[in-house]
Amino acid sequence: MTTSMGKTLRLARLFDPESGTAVMLPMDHAIEEPDYTQLERPLELIESLARAGVNAFLLRRGLAAFAASAFAGRAGWVQRITGRSGLSAELRNQQLVIASVEHALRDGADAVVPTFFIGPETETYLLPQLGAMADECSRLGVPLMAEVFPVGGPDAVPYNGPYTVDDLRMAVRVASEEGADVIKTWYTGDPESFRRVLDYSLVPVVVAGGPRADSERDVLEMVRGAMDAGAAGVAMGRKIWQSRDPVGLVRAVSAVIRQGASVDGAMGLLAAAPV
Repeated sequence: MTTSMGKTLRLARLFDPESGTAVMLPMDHAIEEPDYTQLERPLELIESLARAGVNAFLLRRGLAAFAASAFAGRAGWVQRITGRSGLSAELRNQQLVIASVEHALRDGADAVVPTFFIGPETETYLLPQLGAMADECSRLGVPLMAEVFPVGGPDAVPYNGPYTVDDLRMAVRVASEEGADVIKTWYTGDPESFRRVLDYSLVPVVVAGGPRADSERDVLEMVRGAMDAGAAGVAMGRKIWQSRDPVGLVRAVSAVIRQGASVDGAMGLLAAAPV
């Protein structure tokens, strides 16, 4: 796929130039739940995380406008352009397009990210949306970071699975075939199975974080496994900003991703804060 100069320049703001990897931090969750206390007054948190080495924040346009002074010149911005409020949580698989690529570009976004749940109940309207977004991003020179998940089986929980490895292979292939420049999706739990997912993608894949983790070691083991499989980095939010030491955890995650640090080595970078 030929990449326009606009996409090339904007992607360079999202990935570390030395390692070609990315530490992206989503903070787009506040419309989904009312009790994310960390997002009540986010300016200081965003500024500290930008200084700690986050390559880009994944934000909705309102928070990006509110917090622009906290990260401008230090980190890029990927605008979330789909969503569904927590008042309709049972419909989370049916993401709505609530912002446009063109306005994201005007507002200064370096990329856009929609979420697509690929499956029999959603394909008839989501795949045309994915294709239209890819065309618009190509026309405007804006990178498309597609967050894609298979709908999964009858017991699947939105954003949490269960999905098979083959389900994920299909989801990333659909997104990369239809024009995504970067893909965000779940880690499968071990490097071997995740490598099978990455082998089926045509573009770089970053790992979604998911719900809050039990410990920092759990987070770092997940990141280490994903990088061993060949991931391009992470787009991890709640696991970081809900941790006891968000700044220390960003530094530790960055060490794993950029310097190839071991889990034990990265744990040494965490502040000695009480559990």
